[in-house]
Amino acid sequence: MNSYYYQKLFPISYGYVPSLTVAPKMEKAFEEARELLQAPDGMILACQLTSMATAMQGVFNVEIPTLKIAPVSLMVMTIAQSGERKSTVDNLFMGEIKSIEKEQEAVYQKSLKEYNIQMDIHKEKKAKLKKAITLDNAENEQTIQQLVALSEQEPTKPRAPRVIYEDTTSEALLDGLKNDLPNVFFGTSEGDLIFKSRIMSNAANFNPMWSGDDMTVNRKTSPSFKLIDIRLSMHIMVQPDTLQNFLNKSNVNVRDNGFLSRMLVCAPPSTCGFRQSYGYQYSREGIEEFNCRIRQLLEQSFRLVDYRHRTKVVFSSAAEKIWWNIYNDIETKMAPGGMYECAKDHASKVPENIARVAALTHCFEHPDDFEISVESLWLAVELLSYFSRDFMRVFCPPPKYVLDAYALNDWLKPFIDSGITQIRKNYILQFGPSCIRKKADLQAALDYLKQSYPMEEIIIGKTRVIDFFYHQPPNDAHTS
Repeated sequence: MNSYYYQKLFPISYGYVPSLTVAPKMEKAFEEARELLQAPDGMILACQLTSMATAMQGVFNVEIPTLKIAPVSLMVMTIAQSGERKSTVDNLFMGEIKSIEKEQEAVYQKSLKEYNIQMDIHKEKKAKLKKAITLDNAENEQTIQQLVALSEQEPTKPRAPRVIYEDTTSEALLDGLKNDLPNVFFGTSEGDLIFKSRIMSNAANFNPMWSGDDMTVNRKTSPSFKLIDIRLSMHIMVQPDTLQNFLNKSNVNVRDNGFLSRMLVCAPPSTCGFRQSYGYQYSREGIEEFNCRIRQLLEQSFRLVDYRHRTKVVFSSAAEKIWWNIYNDIETKMAPGGMYECAKDHASKVPENIARVAALTHCFEHPDDFEISVESLWLAVELLSYFSRDFMRVFCPPPKYVLDAYALNDWLKPFIDSGITQIRKNYILQFGPSCIRKKADLQAALDYLKQSYPMEEIIIGKTRVIDFFYHQPPNDAHTS
């Protein structure tokens, strides 16, 4: 069922990473990483998007069709067992950012030495002027004015080029956002370090960072401060048991406080036991091209002086219409009986995440084009459908009718691929998956599929038929 044709509907994913054809730089690097590492597809994709968001959040904002100006930052969680090569995939796509960070550190250390010398001179000048002030000196006022002028000329301390925060505290992260770079990445391929740390007791602090909102940080033993126009992307790679233990033991409900609802969740099938190596020298050309683009974007971010002047990415008129259709369709799916009835918190964030991913993929592939195309938007829609499926599987296990719908869709697919557009309902009851052999079960599964596909039940003569493309003239009919 081609989701491109029915652009008013948010498609249901059945667990396959969508085609990346419209994003060739991403696609080539993805395919090479898959051949090279044989890691789960979703994990590779999650690492790519995280790297892109980290490099681009300092350069771009996206104007959502609601007219909200939003960051392009992403919060991602990959859930995978030990042995799935989490660290290896992470290093493949975050390694370039770490290299740039090291290079910039050398420049920073030189600037810091110059700053310390300038600061020593400044302090000496200040001390000399203070000594000149006496009770009976007629020139005190002039000296005070010189002190005021000198204070305004105090050297500016250079910002440490720290982008990546892994094993850190919330205090260190907030201080870094204030004093160093305002565009950072927080995460690790060893998620147990994060989930067992104190930083997760304040998980709600990440919500305004994701939103790009100003944030006041109150301190008891030091001056309070305000964070303005900061950006934070996140990728936590965690084992299922560690995550479940955190959810069971945590005093903070990370679902109710909105932390999880903002996340792109990836829980891909394991590839362990199916990986075979033969010593081939696989190409890395696409991976190198991908990382070269990451370097270009991150260096552009480092050069910015005023982050309030990020480039604004907008939607083309055609893409904007589709986004509104998707937005409204997701809203209807939050109604009683809809697929998001029990996940309204998650569903409400999906349209904005679609806009962010659309801006990322479009500007990554098209450096000088800041208007999101229909193709870039639809790729983002399908990617969010993929991540949404895993969110629902992990945090909102589907009811029987949803699982039945998945089975029915897989059973119907060969008929549809062969060109058949209609099939008798009784035929499905007789020969379809065993889980929908009862009329009530089949009807519930069909009603769920109808939320995302144009299939309808019609009467031909006295026979009830499922029409897969109800708005199109039929080419064939199955009358078995």
